[in-house]
Amino acid sequence: MRSSRLLLGALCSGALAATSAQAEETPSDAVTLPPVVVTADRDTGTKTVPSNADARRTIQRTPGGVAVVDAKDFEDRYTLNFEDTLTLTPGVFAQKRFGEEVRLSIRGSGLSRGFHLRGLTLLQDGIPFNLADGSADFQEADSLAFQRLEVFKGANALQYGSTTLGGAINMVSKTGRSQPGHQIRLEAGSNTTFRTNIQSGFVFDKSDLFVSLTGTTSQGFREHDDQKNVKFNSNFGTALSDSAETRFYLSANVIDQELPGSVSRSDALNNPDPAARGAVASDWKRDIRSIRFSNKTTLDIGEDDSLDVGAFVSVKELFHPITPFVGLIDQESVDYGVFAQASGEHQLGGHRNIYRVGLTTHFGQVDAKLFQNVGGSRGALIGNADQVSRNVALYGENSFFVTPEWALVTGAQLSWSERDLTDVLRPAESDTKTFSSFNPKVGVLYEPTLGTQFFANVSRSHEVPTFSELTQGGTVGFTPVDAQEAWTVEVGSRGEAGAFMWDISAYRAWIDGEMLQFTRGPGIPATTFNAEDTIHQGVELGLAVRLGEDVLSQGDHLQWRNAYTFSDYFFDGDRQFGDNDIAGQPKHFYQTEVRYDHADGWHAALDWELASDADVDFANTLDAPGYGIVGFNAGADVTENVSLYLDARNLLDQEFISTFSTIVNTAGNTSVFYPGEGRRVFAGVRVKL
Repeated sequence: MRSSRLLLGALCSGALAATSAQAEETPSDAVTLPPVVVTADRDTGTKTVPSNADARRTIQRTPGGVAVVDAKDFEDRYTLNFEDTLTLTPGVFAQKRFGEEVRLSIRGSGLSRGFHLRGLTLLQDGIPFNLADGSADFQEADSLAFQRLEVFKGANALQYGSTTLGGAINMVSKTGRSQPGHQIRLEAGSNTTFRTNIQSGFVFDKSDLFVSLTGTTSQGFREHDDQKNVKFNSNFGTALSDSAETRFYLSANVIDQELPGSVSRSDALNNPDPAARGAVASDWKRDIRSIRFSNKTTLDIGEDDSLDVGAFVSVKELFHPITPFVGLIDQESVDYGVFAQASGEHQLGGHRNIYRVGLTTHFGQVDAKLFQNVGGSRGALIGNADQVSRNVALYGENSFFVTPEWALVTGAQLSWSERDLTDVLRPAESDTKTFSSFNPKVGVLYEPTLGTQFFANVSRSHEVPTFSELTQGGTVGFTPVDAQEAWTVEVGSRGEAGAFMWDISAYRAWIDGEMLQFTRGPGIPATTFNAEDTIHQGVELGLAVRLGEDVLSQGDHLQWRNAYTFSDYFFDGDRQFGDNDIAGQPKHFYQTEVRYDHADGWHAALDWELASDADVDFANTLDAPGYGIVGFNAGADVTENVSLYLDARNLLDQEFISTFSTIVNTAGNTSVFYPGEGRRVFAGVRVKL
């Protein structure tokens, strides 16, 4: 890899402040009341970064499937990737391939992609995390620096300019006000895994600063699965006035990840440790050096109106030796853009009315070189191109309350994208393609009682192909892959009643031109092409039950959490596959956890994950078997400032298939399976200074 070093550092100093008050003296004949103890809420928000509670109230005005995952749900466990942080989130299918690489899909988004991400918009603090062409890496995200994850399923992500079928996931960073003080976190576990995190939050008069530095090393579950990375995240916010705040973000990553590759079904189930044939000799890996800088400024522009404006730039180097067929991918990319969103609440004709309107732009240029892979080093140059992506999205959404209980939600989005390729070695392969779309949305939200909601919506999505789809080769210029379009209908409910909390959505999407990895007919060289008509439908159910309080001692409680995802995806009269199921994910996916919390500050939980069989090929002749794995986690607050935790996974050491790449049929290569990891145990200590 080109010689590059990122100097990452964090200075940790300061202390938490405490407040107290003294009661005034009272006359001898007055009634003396018992003292009232007020505990400060650490969930402190700012103009640029609302608190988790405020974010939850805002997101629940959406007439569709959404979720807020508080960092408290995963901070007492070893969380390496989205499989860990988004567990028990209905509708989210996240399964590990290796390291921090997962198959991440919502409502069947990007199912054909056997590597990295397509079909979802990833954001960090509302700022694009994807590359401009829509593809994305997972490895640069650091869960230890986040205070919450916001999940917007499907067109419910309209507010971020997302046009994809799957929607968006926004990773919201901690701030100096939400996480004041200093903390050291040390973790160790199976596969010679060690991780250290140091983070500090500083609160000044009108400003705050948060810094986080994480270092991880692991030999991995399989051969040639080592990883080493250092991740730095920081942000500094300051009040410009009583009505304005600006926040600057800086993050940097040094990531070295070996790739073990996929293996046959038999090896995945019976001999999961070895790497794929050729992975060691050709030294498959994916090394990243990246730095991101961005700004967001929030201004109060009226009594109930606010304006967010900002800009971002990110620079990344990718060194990626892979199979001899692909070669050694060597890329440098620069992404940048600006955004603005106005929002507010007013009375309209005597009715409550909430609006937001915004503009997002995202531009990117990739210097994409391809070499022969000679033992993990550059051989002859076989590809050299400039890949330019340009995206502009204008959107608006309005919630008009016909009555205090009923809201009519309307929205629309105009999007424009351009993909431009300049091929230096083969100028005839150069090409340009432009995409545009109008994506409307209409929904209703009914809240008969406080905390109980019913919703329905109809929306349109439009997904542009990435350069991986457009430059598959075998044609002059771009491979003729068009945008994927869909109409989606959704109904559901969320709320709380007594001991029960629920969140349920049912949806059906009619997709035109779904991008899948298959060959429609002879003479077409592409591995990804547009299908004809396909259907995605399913149910996303989250259910939490408070089983009891004061079970063993006063102040304790027992809770049962469940997340069930039913996914039914199929071709609709396709010329090649008829009404076959679309391969990629199990129809039934269920996660459950029973957790006991004691008033003395310790907890213990037992979890269970079950998945049904999953089709691997579009001919529906090969499947990945279903599985059920059991885990256990526990933690205890030893003192006010010291916490210990234990995370044990796959306790029965079951051999199973975590995920796979989809194929047409079994006539070709069938070594497309990724083994699930065996029994693993991790332990950690968190010390607050």
